[in-house]
Amino acid sequence: MRNGTIRRIRCLAVRLVAVVAFEAPPAVGVTLSLVSESEPYPGITFRQYRTSSPATDTWVALVDLCAERVHVDATRAPSALQTTGSWASGRGVQLATNGDFYRTGPVRVYGNAAGDGVAWPRSQTGNDPAYESEWYYQDYGWIAFLWDRVEFTHTKWVKNHADELGAVGGWRPGVVAPPLPPGTLAVVSGFPELVVEGTQITCGSPTDSSCFPDRGDMRERHPRTAMGLTADLGTFILAVVDGRTTASAGMYGAELAELMFRLGAWEAFNLDGGGSSTMWLGGSVRNRPSDGSQRAVANHWGVFAGTAGGRTRRPGHCGSSPPCAVIPPEGAILEEDGPCFQTYGDQDYWRSEAVGHGGHLFWTNAWQTSRPDNWAWWRFEFEEAGEYLVEFWAESGFAVFDRTRYVVRAAGTSTTLTIDQSAGTGWQPLDSFEFDAGGSQYVAVHDDIDAAVADGRHIAADALRLTRVGGWCGDGICGDGEDCERCLEDCAGPVEIPDNGIDDDCDGTTDETGADADADADGDGDADADGDADAGADADPVFDAADGAPDVLYVHVDQPGCGCAVPGSAGRRTAAWLALACAAWLLRRRRRSRQPGKARLGPCGRES
Repeated sequence: MRNGTIRRIRCLAVRLVAVVAFEAPPAVGVTLSLVSESEPYPGITFRQYRTSSPATDTWVALVDLCAERVHVDATRAPSALQTTGSWASGRGVQLATNGDFYRTGPVRVYGNAAGDGVAWPRSQTGNDPAYESEWYYQDYGWIAFLWDRVEFTHTKWVKNHADELGAVGGWRPGVVAPPLPPGTLAVVSGFPELVVEGTQITCGSPTDSSCFPDRGDMRERHPRTAMGLTADLGTFILAVVDGRTTASAGMYGAELAELMFRLGAWEAFNLDGGGSSTMWLGGSVRNRPSDGSQRAVANHWGVFAGTAGGRTRRPGHCGSSPPCAVIPPEGAILEEDGPCFQTYGDQDYWRSEAVGHGGHLFWTNAWQTSRPDNWAWWRFEFEEAGEYLVEFWAESGFAVFDRTRYVVRAAGTSTTLTIDQSAGTGWQPLDSFEFDAGGSQYVAVHDDIDAAVADGRHIAADALRLTRVGGWCGDGICGDGEDCERCLEDCAGPVEIPDNGIDDDCDGTTDETGADADADADGDGDADADGDADAGADADPVFDAADGAPDVLYVHVDQPGCGCAVPGSAGRRTAAWLALACAAWLLRRRRRSRQPGKARLGPCGRES
């Protein structure tokens, strides 16, 4: 069953052209006739097809991941099997299908799984070493939904034949059965792969032993369920094929691969089929399960759509969505009722109160459990990298639990903290963290603890405050690593100072003197009104003594204060102007780094 190889329909060079042009491979013989098409919810296009060769009814949902209010979910780790319709109704989704292959005793799936933002324990997945002797061990691939992002990983068979198949993408392509990406919200696994990065898997004969060598039942006609993604990862495709009846024969694996390719899948996987295959939409089962009724299964896909889904207007997984908010260099406050915050778990156990920072907070209770029942997160998108102090708002009476678990994802590293929310009120620190520019960073709070918990131990989810630690371009201080080229707004001084080796006014010229300095004494790049150098009587002269010497002496002083010596009446006339210049210069340049071995003097005689 595992010897032999799948024939590719064309060499890699031709394949690369076909990914762009989508030149169809030789067909197995499936013909599609559209029976009906509708848009029952915004973002969901639902189709029924009748196929011939083989004759079967096929049900397809095309989910626009960038449509408003579209969010994808999957089943949390269960203790018992559940029909697709029962799970979907309880979860409140508008569209659902069955998911991965499964076993019982305990309930477990062949691949990896996550739902509602919580990964299944390894003992309930096909990644557990306890099942290493099972024929399906780590054979799976998956599709994963994250915030503003979709990922997939190839199956073991595809990764072991990556060069032959041209499989170069996906999550950790060189690792079989890799860990889930941090921040994963929903995952369902499947195998074999049907379409690999734009190339349909084909076989010389759909029943030959070399056809899908990683799964023998692909060489028989059965009811089928499949999942796929378009090349832009913007459309999620779910398909269910009826079978085992006089009206519907079912499909071979090769026929299912052709179906998914023709539906526009760039990447596609086989899911559990047979009596498990179920397409549920808007309260009813749309296909005809071969058992005559729905079969209880281990996990499911679910899609929230439209106002009926009750999710945020902003789509959950659209890669082209603008950030929910961009945190500026100085930091920001993120409210829990803003677009970057989301609660998960049973919403009946997330209470809302009109108190707290900004007059609102959420709270839930701590529970003794191995995995969170309720959790929430604040997602971050930073304008620039830097260190930030992260604080949470603690409201008396609601921030109660003294062992609250937080997870901070910053610069590719996850840090788990145990925080006493009752330690104080108002802004309370989590810690300082180095964050990368961009997204995929967050703070999450969870309700679980592996210890006894008294009743009424509230956990509050209120505002977060992020405050920059140290300087940044735009803080008004020319700090270490900043100069005219890298931070003009902080490093441009009021005037050019002769003979200090610094381009003080950031005009591209260092140590301007004489006519050049006087012609642009204000540093704005334009000649001053009289355009002279010491000869005329300026309204507020800097160089106008009879001998052409400067009125201001630049002297270095060790004590604090402005080190400007202004002799004579001319100096007195300019004292006010120089005082302003000194103050501005000191504010902007008090942290400017020295050049090695060179003292840098400014208009107040201070060493910069």
